[in-house]
Amino acid sequence: MTAQSDRVVVTGTGALSSFGSGSEALWRACLAGEDPSAPVPASWSTYYRATSRTWAPLPPMNFSAMGFSRADVLTMSMPALLCAAASDEAMREAGATDLFRAAGPGALRAGVFVGTGFSGAKAPFDNYRAHLFGGMKSRFEQLLQDFPDDADLTEHVAALKAHARVNPLVICQTMPNAPSATVGIRFGLKGPNDTVCYACASGTVAIGRAYQAIKRGELNFAIAGGVEHLRDNAGGVFMGFDRLQTLAKPGAEQGAENRPFDRARTGFLFSEGGAGMLVLESASFARARGAAALAEVRGFALTSDAVSMVSISEDNNSICAMWDRLLEDARLAPTDIGYLNAHGTATEINDQVESALIERYFGVGPKINSTKSILGHTLGASGALEAIVTIKSLREQRVHVSRNLDHPIRELDFCKVSAAHPFDFALSESFGFGGHNAGLIFARVDHD
Repeated sequence: MTAQSDRVVVTGTGALSSFGSGSEALWRACLAGEDPSAPVPASWSTYYRATSRTWAPLPPMNFSAMGFSRADVLTMSMPALLCAAASDEAMREAGATDLFRAAGPGALRAGVFVGTGFSGAKAPFDNYRAHLFGGMKSRFEQLLQDFPDDADLTEHVAALKAHARVNPLVICQTMPNAPSATVGIRFGLKGPNDTVCYACASGTVAIGRAYQAIKRGELNFAIAGGVEHLRDNAGGVFMGFDRLQTLAKPGAEQGAENRPFDRARTGFLFSEGGAGMLVLESASFARARGAAALAEVRGFALTSDAVSMVSISEDNNSICAMWDRLLEDARLAPTDIGYLNAHGTATEINDQVESALIERYFGVGPKINSTKSILGHTLGASGALEAIVTIKSLREQRVHVSRNLDHPIRELDFCKVSAAHPFDFALSESFGFGGHNAGLIFARVDHD
């Protein structure tokens, strides 16, 4: 059994994001300060006139080129496909693709931990439409004959025809645990297969759960991360966040709306989704099989504010308590943290509270940025994607720019440009609806 004092290391990362397939593509886009934003689909305005008009879409994904069959694409939910593809990359980098497929006893000490906020929400939307309107096909056809020049009617009927049948695997597509189960099946991992749901903190918590299981000696190996896919044909999920008034308002120009920690912030850039997956191992297990460590996971902590479902309290939150536990787990002091990848959503109250607490707790010591200033908010996947960016920062000793940070709300050491920055310990944190606060600390390891 793995000793409880054994270190936990990251040996592989994989990502699918608005910048395409690959964790390296994500990292290079962050360093370049690229902007993935685009106008929301025009068809959404048929159903709802949103205040926010911008989002960060995913590019077309060639799952066939990634090794998925046509049957996979037709039967698996988009979150399961994204999660599996990101896991494929992480396992390749870790040199572990075939490690457990022989189903030996070691497979029972290898687990999967996936965080998600909505998981397969798109599947019931699409399939319920087919179910609801399936018996009205002849009526729609008659309407088209009666009003042949009605372009809107033609478009709507075409949309209904696009999902003419209920997918026989709609239940499996909808299940929140489908992504984690898919990964476990794909690689023969027979240990715990866990799905965690902590809203925007889901990916961070999933990595933390994997770290704890390995640190306790229950596992040698785990794939962990987060996934989300939030596109639906009518923009229903986007509408929900827009009605909460949490989304970025139209700016002077395309790409300027997303402004974490800036005085002119108006809300977060809604992302279609993505996936970030990490391979975690005990250091002794990785060393025995010759796997190189990319970073060490030094600590994890989780608290709950127990105040509100959607808002954060300035004077009644448990964020500092989370940092206390996190640093205690990592056996570090606040002054040891050289870089902080903040939650940084660009919402009015969240950024105000987070920056004020950082200043009070950490002072002006750590470099601070928001990966959401580049990617937008991928909700349940955000913490995992930000963890990958944090690990890349540690490896290369560089930090990426926080976009559109023209007038910071506080005098902290924000990353105004992408630049070299020497540091040994980094903190990546996430806060989620429901009052969830989660943080991870990563430590630098020497390059091989």
